[in-house]
Amino acid sequence: MDKKSFRKLQRTLNQVLINSLNTEQMNDLGRSVDSSFNVYEFSGFGEKIVIPRKVAAECILQNFESPDALRRFIAFMLFRNGQGASGGVIHLKGHQALLSILAEAGWNFDAENGNFIKDQSLEQSHDWGYLQENQEYAMSFISIDIIASSELIRTNVKEDVEQTLTGLKSFVRQCVENWDGRLWFWYGDGGMAVFHGESCVPMSVLSMVSLLNQLPLFNIMQNELRSENDIKLRIGMHYGTAIYKKDVNQVTSPAMKYSQELEKYHSDPNSLAVSEATHQLMPEEMRRHFELVEPNAVLKIYKYIPN
Repeated sequence: MDKKSFRKLQRTLNQVLINSLNTEQMNDLGRSVDSSFNVYEFSGFGEKIVIPRKVAAECILQNFESPDALRRFIAFMLFRNGQGASGGVIHLKGHQALLSILAEAGWNFDAENGNFIKDQSLEQSHDWGYLQENQEYAMSFISIDIIASSELIRTNVKEDVEQTLTGLKSFVRQCVENWDGRLWFWYGDGGMAVFHGESCVPMSVLSMVSLLNQLPLFNIMQNELRSENDIKLRIGMHYGTAIYKKDVNQVTSPAMKYSQELEKYHSDPNSLAVSEATHQLMPEEMRRHFELVEPNAVLKIYKYIPN
């Protein structure tokens, strides 16, 4: 979202908050999204003084100051619309304008799950062309997982974890998009990248080799966690087919699930495990960097580990 659109979103949200919610409702929503938020402390008024709605709305905007944070707050507010909260039932006025602004920026609201989903059709790369709804395509699927993410969250400061994971997502996305792939899903502790086209296998392999070899640099430059908590990744890759959906959150296929199994059960820390189908489609100079795992197994799996 560009700066102009973000400022428009802030102004619109400010009006929705003032016209729809009282101070206690804003405080309740803010604390539900960010447990450290307290409008009485944030404003400096204290709990014994009545805080005007305009001041409470400004506190919300200042606390949720980044596009991602503000989008999370708006999603939760929309999800709670019509429900009871501290301060009374929430009845939003003018919230359709928020949906329109975010839709223009490529974010669609998932009312069932209470979050915004990126419209992948706005991020088509030239090499992908136009993928048709409900058509089957051959793709290279990559499942990526952060090892021991729950332990990292438990033993580190919340702000440090959020900053590190946000940086990691950007780092992974850049490695994927540099080789003409897309990051379809990201759940905070991992996700799914997808490559399509005649060269999707070598491009996806080069993307993940690049990611693993640059990971030490990420840990030096962008990891805000404790010194002993380097980010470590498991990666699984499989070449197969899937029925394409504009909302990629609805895409499922055995090929996609197999890449997740490879990542979960066959990939060591900071390594890439690939299926036989993927290995066969690699150029010879690429295959020689992969070692066969369990030669006697029915399903052959190959592994790359950086030196």
